[in-house]
Amino acid sequence: MFKSKIAAKLAAYFALAILVFAFVMAFSFGHFIRENFIERQQRGLAYRAASVAAIMGDNLERSRMREAREKNAGETAVRTAVNPGTLLRSRRLIAYVNIITADDVWVANKNGDIEMRTHIKEGDDMKEVPHNVRGRVEHHNGPQGRDIPPVFEGTTTVNSLPQTYRDMFRKGFKGESAVREEFDKRINEMMVLATAPIYDKNGGVEGVLMLRVPVFGLQRTFREALEVFGGCLVLALLLALATAWFLSMKFTRPLNTMKDTAEKLAAGDYTARCYIQQNDEIGELAATLDSMAGRLEEADRETRQTEKIRKEFIANISHELRTPVTVVRGSLEALRDKVVTEPADVARYYDTMYDETLFLQRLINDLLDLSRLQNVDFPMDKEPLNFCEVVQGAVRSARHLAREKNITIHCETDTPIYKMTGDFGRLNQMLMIFLDNAVKFSPENSSVEVKLANRRLTIADHGPGIKSEDLLHVFDRFYKTRGENNKTGSGLGLAIAREIAERHVIALSMQSEYGKGATAVMELPKPEELTAEEKAEMA
Repeated sequence: MFKSKIAAKLAAYFALAILVFAFVMAFSFGHFIRENFIERQQRGLAYRAASVAAIMGDNLERSRMREAREKNAGETAVRTAVNPGTLLRSRRLIAYVNIITADDVWVANKNGDIEMRTHIKEGDDMKEVPHNVRGRVEHHNGPQGRDIPPVFEGTTTVNSLPQTYRDMFRKGFKGESAVREEFDKRINEMMVLATAPIYDKNGGVEGVLMLRVPVFGLQRTFREALEVFGGCLVLALLLALATAWFLSMKFTRPLNTMKDTAEKLAAGDYTARCYIQQNDEIGELAATLDSMAGRLEEADRETRQTEKIRKEFIANISHELRTPVTVVRGSLEALRDKVVTEPADVARYYDTMYDETLFLQRLINDLLDLSRLQNVDFPMDKEPLNFCEVVQGAVRSARHLAREKNITIHCETDTPIYKMTGDFGRLNQMLMIFLDNAVKFSPENSSVEVKLANRRLTIADHGPGIKSEDLLHVFDRFYKTRGENNKTGSGLGLAIAREIAERHVIALSMQSEYGKGATAVMELPKPEELTAEEKAEMA
């Protein structure tokens, strides 16, 4: 299982991709949590700041009206800069907001004086109070006597604050609201700030309200979220690795099968196959490998058959050569040793050696012809010709052979011109082989029919015919049948005829019913177009 290097690499690639994805997700998740949490705090704080500023502006106008009535019912109150204490005169509202929301409330007037109410942690007292701030710590009880965090009440000025605070207050005096966050090193937490202008009834800015809220627990929440995410990530990685390994093994299994098949083919087992059915590139590769294995098996079978034929050819040629050579040698020895002295016997011995020499010459010529024709580089003198003339010329030559047995050769063609490109001499040789066999195996006083019709040439005899088991081998080299009638044959004639036919794109076949003769069938290629002169000749 673990020997698969590709599977291990694929699993490693999957794991690396998952790790990269996990780290990106972790970073994105953390950033989203942080930004989303702070953004919600900002929106909520800005809304509360605007609401409280509106209430404070309304209370401010009511306070002024009461002061005016108390001072002089008939006089108009003089409008002066409002101090922070006046702005915080509605202390119950501010305390309620301060206690319930846990927001720090800072109020500045036009002169830059600030009065603040700031929550601090129990027991820390003044440690969290900013510098340059004067005031005191108050302890309060909440509803039903429950304790609430202590509150620092004090005063300071805008100019004594850090630049961030100064900028936000200045925007507020211009009638602009502002929200931002900053990290407070004293409490080691993010602090969200929101300012809102406090308007009078005429729309003038009388002061600026700032609400502050520390984002307590953000670091802890973020850390806990990362811990949960990390645990889920580890579990997901384990499951992903297991899945990646399973998928990698599934992916490489057909590759291993193909490797084993290739090794078997290399070892000479051409029957090995992958048998992988997949509709992808691996399936195509497996099909190609199986196809190659099939061709190798077929080539091996043909090689074995060729080797078998070669051995049979050597055995046959040795047998065919041995007989005449033995006869000639025996005859010469008898003549040399004066074993045969009678003139008639000596003449008969000479005739026997002459006949065997002719057979050897014919055998050698046939072997040379077959060897040349089987060589694809062996040229043929092809030129346009009238195949009907080839047939008629071969029939005239065969009639001289048939005269000794009083055999009649009938020739019939359905057209005077059958134009094709070929080697006249080789085509004539092919036809003479069939005609010679037809005459050889036909009984005396019989006939041979040659007929050309519908691109089909047939040569039929009325001899003993061919057995069905011999029909499959009639075109094989050195295959001889029909006993006594075929003593002088070399067994190469039909093999030569087949090679000539193949070089001329002619399909050969042999038909026979044993005891009723045999018919050689030649399916000819489509005739070529005739010239105007040839058409006129036919007309």
